[in-house]
Amino acid sequence: MQTSQPFFHHTHLSEQESLDPMLAIDRFCELFPPATARQTLWLWLSETLAAEDTQYEDAQHRADLLLLYNELLRLLDANYLLSLSKLSSQQLATQAVISIAS
Repeated sequence: MQTSQPFFHHTHLSEQESLDPMLAIDRFCELFPPATARQTLWLWLSETLAAEDTQYEDAQHRADLLLLYNELLRLLDANYLLSLSKLSSQQLATQAVISIAS
């Protein structure tokens, strides 16, 4: 299959975030601590599944939603690990520069 269109047809990333996606990850981590993000996802999932007259009355759609939910939780965890490792790397680099300058 040949594709002439770029991978992203539309993006919500700024130009800077497109060049350095860690900027978007760091922003997300600052805005939504892990417990808040998980709680919000759970509320979204439970409210959606409890609603009547939605596409989630179909078992396959519910299964797809649960898969998405679980994968988003995995991405959240990876997101925070990436953000923390970047922060730790920056702190180590700063300490090294201070040590060299002393």
